[in-house]
Amino acid sequence: MHMPRLPLVRLARTPLVRLARTSVVRLARTPLVRLARTPLVKLAGLLLVSLLLSPGARAQAPTAPESGQFVIFDQSVPVAHERYRYQFMGDSLVVSAMTQRQFQDDKGQRHPFVKSMVLVVDARDLGLMRYLSNQDFHGHKAVRGLLPGDTVMTYYAEYDGVGSADRVVQPPGRLFVLDPQLFTLFDVLCRSLAGKQFEMRRVQLLALAPDTLTLPIATVTVGTPDTLTLGSRRVPTRRYALEDQGVRFELWADERGRMLRMANEPSGLSVERVPDPRPATAPRRRPARRH
Repeated sequence: MHMPRLPLVRLARTPLVRLARTSVVRLARTPLVRLARTPLVKLAGLLLVSLLLSPGARAQAPTAPESGQFVIFDQSVPVAHERYRYQFMGDSLVVSAMTQRQFQDDKGQRHPFVKSMVLVVDARDLGLMRYLSNQDFHGHKAVRGLLPGDTVMTYYAEYDGVGSADRVVQPPGRLFVLDPQLFTLFDVLCRSLAGKQFEMRRVQLLALAPDTLTLPIATVTVGTPDTLTLGSRRVPTRRYALEDQGVRFELWADERGRMLRMANEPSGLSVERVPDPRPATAPRRRPARRH
């Protein structure tokens, strides 16, 4: 495997809007190496299993998982839903998600789209440790993943059982993944900012496109506090702007860092978290009648 240094691509050339909204595009027809010779998908699975079975994970009993759901809107019309789950495993946090929607072709025929991911991050700062996504659309399967190291990381992609892998120079600091159609990854970024005091900070993104990996550096700016109405409740929120060279996402998060809403007004894209159900209350007992 060769070790090319991938150029830093600004979001003006590879916009986050495209990464968030893009439909499935076939991988470019480039020379590929069969994964039977480079079994990185199998390796990724083994690494995830070894991580979950590590002494740190075994020493601490898993806490109760947190799960929820996002609804994705296009021009205020709901078009997809995404379920997510957070599970602490010792010093690691395993985040899984699955999104489902229907795409319609020119003939009006609908095609189901399913995409899932498993993200393993450091439980302390939510920095990337492992990433793997699987996509099923129109009879084709695509797999992509990232395996960070100390100074070099491995990026691999498979399409219908054929794929390629590259080792690239790893950017310093914490890394955050963005993968088309998976919005839980924005939620992870929001949670990493919970409790932090700052006006503006830079974040290193690993942006996966159908056939490429780019490394944009975006900025997160804290806005004025806001209040969102979720169901019948009004929730105080912290507002962020994630942007680079004119591409801007508005993010709203609660005090725990959970993303409640995301919007990109020019494209009409928005994502909203389904409110938590109200806890059940015990029925009041009527006082006993005195005779």
